[in-house]
Amino acid sequence: MFRGLGGYWSWFMSIAKQLFVEILRRVPLFNELSEDELGSIAAQVSVSRYDGGQILYSEGEKGGDLLVVMEGTVRVVRMSASGRHQLLAIERAGSSLGEVSAFDGGPYSATAISITPTEILRLQGQQFRAICLAHPAVAVKVIGVLGHRLRRLRNLVEELSFATVRDRLISHLLRLARERGVQSETGIGILLDENNEELAARLGTVRELISRNLGRPHGEGLIVMRRRSVCIPDEDALRAQLLR
Repeated sequence: MFRGLGGYWSWFMSIAKQLFVEILRRVPLFNELSEDELGSIAAQVSVSRYDGGQILYSEGEKGGDLLVVMEGTVRVVRMSASGRHQLLAIERAGSSLGEVSAFDGGPYSATAISITPTEILRLQGQQFRAICLAHPAVAVKVIGVLGHRLRRLRNLVEELSFATVRDRLISHLLRLARERGVQSETGIGILLDENNEELAARLGTVRELISRNLGRPHGEGLIVMRRRSVCIPDEDALRAQLLR
């Protein structure tokens, strides 16, 4: 039977709402809410689409919205007056962004830039704060997320203040080996999903120093470079470099 335009629109919106519910369910802030509660939030969100390299929001910009990555990858950075970037995080599908601004209504504290074509669910800050009041567990989770990011930023400040570029790079490779390294007969293999410029932004330096400090341990046999992958033949030997 022909539904008519209104019928198809209602059907489409119902499918979209269910999709939003499934996405919100994967977000740590909301994963303990009921189906009805998630449905209520899903009915309030809007969708924004960005090409790769577009700015979602800028540091200091008046904010207030909570963003959820529906599809794609987003880089969160702080920018210096000279234009250098310090990478704070890379967020993928299921991650939330802008929690501080949504929580207190203040400006955004960093800049978010899409790396790939990205789709975002956007929830107005006023609606998000109402959810926090109605569901204190959500507010507690926001505090937990912010606490985790604060510890990560504290570690970043310590590394930038006290560690050399070589030490920062070695620590990063060891962290990647622990989190997603693949053991083989020749060592621990790591697939690098960032180029040298992106690694430089993450580690608070410039691309030339990343290239130099990857080349030296490669020449010393501590790592083996293969295009966008690294093999660590002896993890203990590489870790010992941090104690020198």
